[in-house]
Amino acid sequence: MAERVYRKCTVSDLQLVLQMENDFRSNFVCIENARLFLSNPANWIFACIENNKIIGFAYGYELNRLNDMGNMLYIHEVGVLPEYQRQGVGKQILQNIKSLCKQTGICKIFLFTEKSNRTACALYDSAGGVAAHDDDLAYFFNLMD
Repeated sequence: MAERVYRKCTVSDLQLVLQMENDFRSNFVCIENARLFLSNPANWIFACIENNKIIGFAYGYELNRLNDMGNMLYIHEVGVLPEYQRQGVGKQILQNIKSLCKQTGICKIFLFTEKSNRTACALYDSAGGVAAHDDDLAYFFNLMD
């Protein structure tokens, strides 16, 4: 098996990130937005890289807080290529993110998923995540209408 590297991507990884457009799904990555995203240290793409290819990732945003407890990391999406799923890649990505957050003073990580997404729920449970209350709701305001 080839060596897998787990790390936070930087702007020098732009070509790797752009390849995700072909490997994961279309309309996922565009060059200028990816460059801007990677240039901002508060934006995270944490990846598992094998053979110079991202095979799994989590991306999100570090959120500043008004108190002195530390920032939070919102993870918008976690993805692993189908042929690498159920091999511990997603769990290892989350474990490495947790370690890096502890080192940098981020106090909490959060993300959203649906109860019906049993695979995602099992991953987050296995990585030490704790589900919020059943009555929590997410509201979205679509500004593109």
